Amino acid sequence: MKKSQQRLKTHRALMVAAIKLMSDDRSFSSISLREVTREAGVVPATFYRHFNEMEDLAVELVEYCFRPMENLVAGVRARRLTARQLVYESVGTFLRFARRHRRYFLFLTKERLGGRARVRARIREEIHDMSMILGHDLIGLPEWQGVPISIGIEVARMIMDQMMLMLDEVLDLPPGEDKEEVKIIARARKRVWILLRGGISYKERLDNKKAPQA
Repeated sequence: MKKSQQRLKTHRALMVAAIKLMSDDRSFSSISLREVTREAGVVPATFYRHFNEMEDLAVELVEYCFRPMENLVAGVRARRLTARQLVYESVGTFLRFARRHRRYFLFLTKERLGGRARVRARIREEIHDMSMILGHDLIGLPEWQGVPISIGIEVARMIMDQMMLMLDEVLDLPPGEDKEEVKIIARARKRVWILLRGGISYKERLDNKKAPQA
């Protein structure tokens, strides 16, 4: 195996090891460097060839966890759906994906509120970036024609905040609780749809204020 390939393999092994060590009762900050390297099957000195400190590993894990979400969003966007279809497809796809990859999303939900400042900031940046993309997508929907981009972005931010909250519920489900998963997804779809309708109503009120009085 080439050195570059081996380095990439070790780099990924360290990230996967950190995720494996986390659980419902353990956050990233409670995991030691030695535990990570032991789980990855390398000596502690190897860690410093990839990261300066554990916080660097956490920041890269944030980026690693958000990549699949971006791919999911891109897949839904490419299908040119109506607003209602967009809500139905994207919410269900996202929450089911999160449950299948529970440890990664458990890391995000814990670090978002209880992690180190730099890690929390990176999570906020990723959520902001996804909100910007979603906001531009919203104003491209037929039902959202004429809605200002500022409103689209604000609604997108509220949707992202809501989805992060719903993550807590779906990640707490024990294995096999598929009926409860369906209920959570239904609630999430309803909340996101209310936010979308609220954005349209806000735009309509603005239009009425601008309309010339008889």
